[in-house]
Amino acid sequence: MSAVAQGRRLAGTVVTEDGAEIVVYTHGSPDAEATVVLSHGWTMSALGWRPHIDALTRPRPGFPALRAVSYDQRGHGRSTRGRAVLDMEVLGRDLEVVLRQATVPEDGPVLLVGHSMGGMAVQQLAALRPELFGTWVSGVGLFSTCLDEVGPVPAEPPDRPAHRRTHAERWVADGLLRSPGWAKAVHRLLTGPLSHPSAAPLWRALFGPGPRTETVRADARSLRDIPPLTVAEFYAALTLHDCAGRLGALGRVPTRILVGAQDCYTPPAQAARLADDIPGATLHTVPHQGHDLPYERPVLVVETVQALLRDLRERTRSPEPDLALPMAAAQ
Repeated sequence: MSAVAQGRRLAGTVVTEDGAEIVVYTHGSPDAEATVVLSHGWTMSALGWRPHIDALTRPRPGFPALRAVSYDQRGHGRSTRGRAVLDMEVLGRDLEVVLRQATVPEDGPVLLVGHSMGGMAVQQLAALRPELFGTWVSGVGLFSTCLDEVGPVPAEPPDRPAHRRTHAERWVADGLLRSPGWAKAVHRLLTGPLSHPSAAPLWRALFGPGPRTETVRADARSLRDIPPLTVAEFYAALTLHDCAGRLGALGRVPTRILVGAQDCYTPPAQAARLADDIPGATLHTVPHQGHDLPYERPVLVVETVQALLRDLRERTRSPEPDLALPMAAAQ
């Protein structure tokens, strides 16, 4: 990994087989007890993890400082798009490249944390490379993500089949890809003027209530930095994500799932299906929160990582650990 020092942070670049340059940041000591790899969601960037990283890499009573690795997904932040056809499997392979080039087994166990599309990248990695889990990857946190059928659509009535929702999402994705003008118009509608959070009502309609004005503004700024057609390509890839029946490897490690009770994009019902698909996974539903849960409630992310580390220690001590260790209530 080529790298340049930036104070306490190391910014490096890993290159994938199709030429995408993935920018990676490492934080903290390589001598830490464990490394946390943070994978962000659609239209976001590694910058969104800053509050979490500050807390994770700073020692506190009862919880040691960890090493943290964050990266910009291809086509996001400072990373380039590459030449590959975009699908979710590509993002799983990107995560493997980051894992192999930014961490080494001698650094100790790795905990993977993913939000939304980042959580899907973690799932794709588990489906593609199950041998990494339980040997190198030792714990997983999945936040506001789903097993399949992703899309910013309100909860459907019970009598509407899921396949109709999926068809509608793919129709929208196809329209965005076929019409650059439409993609650009939607892009501008979602971002709005950064000086005024006019996008907030639309953002809440898509992702559920809960986001504060500053969170919406930060989301809009991240989205504005991504070309409209790249946004559309990734949306199309998201609609095809499907890891149902392919996540047995995650049952080998402590896996914790968080979802906002009012998340419209990856709703609680999807989080429940995801938990059911992973042997031994625990699910925590957070009241009054939407899809921006990790950014609105960074303390919960840090607490979940702490819980994963406790789970890991317990598994090391006992052949039959209690995976349902209590996690602090929402702060």
